[in-house]
Amino acid sequence: MGTPHCLWGFWRKKQPSTFRTTEYSRDYYNEHKESGLDYLTYGYWHSSYARMVTEATLQQEYEDPSVLDVGAACGTHLNGFRETGVYSRVCGIDITEHMVKLGRQRFNFSPDQLVHGSLTEMPIESGLVSLLHSHQVLEHIPDELTDKMMSEFTRVLRPGGRMFVVLDAIRYGETKDIYMGDPTHVNIKPVSYWTEKLQDHGLMFDIEAYNRFVQSPHGPTEGEPDNFYRHYKFWSAWSLIKL
Repeated sequence: MGTPHCLWGFWRKKQPSTFRTTEYSRDYYNEHKESGLDYLTYGYWHSSYARMVTEATLQQEYEDPSVLDVGAACGTHLNGFRETGVYSRVCGIDITEHMVKLGRQRFNFSPDQLVHGSLTEMPIESGLVSLLHSHQVLEHIPDELTDKMMSEFTRVLRPGGRMFVVLDAIRYGETKDIYMGDPTHVNIKPVSYWTEKLQDHGLMFDIEAYNRFVQSPHGPTEGEPDNFYRHYKFWSAWSLIKL
């Protein structure tokens, strides 16, 4: 099995970049797979991560909870959310048609569950989603499209709905260079840039949900004590709520 795609940050810091593809196509998937980053890999990591995010954002307390995974690739996170048994509806959306097709075949997702489409024009009902999730995706979105994408996020989230996002962002003492292992990383900005964007679109930092993430018993490796927060010290993560 290849390295899980959501371990990308760890992998990136350990190996020089071999990526050249700038289009989200079959070549993008194959290039990453050949480098040890197979977007179809699924296992304990993904199921544990989905439980952590679901519990941190209190999805079990929502009436008719629904999750949307933006930038879902082949749907590994989405499959984890589905396996929690919490959600009445799971949906993922990704711009890479080849990976969407692979994910539908591998995980038996319907076209309504794993959707080929743009994050700036999502075919999702307004006010439907209780959890919007995104992992290592937003740094791929050009700056000029970010506000339009954020508007879509707030449109599909229901009032009181939550968002959990992890992305590559420049933190104090870091340089942009350490995040440039993939030429599709077109929007590497400081943490403050993303925080302001999220707040400008009515998404407020949810300190209690973030604390639940920090203290979660769930971690990436079965039988090891580190949870996701302790294990992935390089993550820039936000837990947010729509007012």
